[in-house]
Amino acid sequence: MGSGLGSINHGTNSIQTRVSISRGLNFDGSHFENNGIDADGNVIEVPSHYHDVSLDIFRVVFQVDYTFEEPWAIRTRVPIEQRSRMANIVDIDPSATAEEIEAMERNLAIHHPPEILSGFGDVELLLSWHAHDFGMEGGSLAIAAGSTLPTGRTEDDPYALGEVGERHEHIQFGTGTFDPLIEFNYGRPIGDDGVLSLFGQGRFPITESSKGFRGSNLIQGGLGYIKGLGEFGPWDDVNGVLGIFYQNQGRAEWNGVIDRNTGFQSYSLQLGLSWWDESMTSWNLSLVLPLKMETPDESLDTYDPGPLINLAIGF
Repeated sequence: MGSGLGSINHGTNSIQTRVSISRGLNFDGSHFENNGIDADGNVIEVPSHYHDVSLDIFRVVFQVDYTFEEPWAIRTRVPIEQRSRMANIVDIDPSATAEEIEAMERNLAIHHPPEILSGFGDVELLLSWHAHDFGMEGGSLAIAAGSTLPTGRTEDDPYALGEVGERHEHIQFGTGTFDPLIEFNYGRPIGDDGVLSLFGQGRFPITESSKGFRGSNLIQGGLGYIKGLGEFGPWDDVNGVLGIFYQNQGRAEWNGVIDRNTGFQSYSLQLGLSWWDESMTSWNLSLVLPLKMETPDESLDTYDPGPLINLAIGF
């Protein structure tokens, strides 16, 4: 979810680190299918069936902000991901023969077999500027721009491989290109102990990789309200967080042809708690619940998001 709701304060020649740990459950990639692979490896048509596919995601992002001269800082993010995919065949047409069912299984095995995938994502490197008391006392604004570095694992064109019945992978950990980044984070006090927070991020791939892939534009952001919970009980140092999170992924391309499994808009609800401990370490625990998902085509195999738990620790 990127930097999330909230803002970061810096001091001159200071280093601030942040670790974000996310666990996403049951992202649904199920879809209708009528292709199979025969014993000779040829793609054939078989009776209708359904690929029941789900994905669990475990993601850790290490972020370091180095303020070399007020109000300027260098921000680096290093993501590591593990994606656990479960898949099987269901709702098979009763007319299917044993041979056709075997062909369905072979097709599942080359397309998205049950598997655990892991690796580094694309590193992000940005130059940021921030202002304190922006617009009002206690207000803050941070703006950053930079680029990704192509450190994440990439795949060959999965559609070209699938058409000839060869094993392929749709999931990539990177784009294979340097993609421009821009982001902002704004916060302002509301009332005695409340804060209104707004953030946005954008990633804009502009070139094709050496494998012919041009990644999706990704725009995401959130609006949240953070309030102290001291008046509701013995939680003077604890804040409650309520927010809305939005994502808009554009269409990716393989050699100029639209990747039909990309493109969506989603809205999610964020509920969380934040606090500081005695060592001045910040803790943010949140639950993200999907509210709405829209795709350009209902037949797309884009994964529908499931619930996500996030723990962010700032040092």
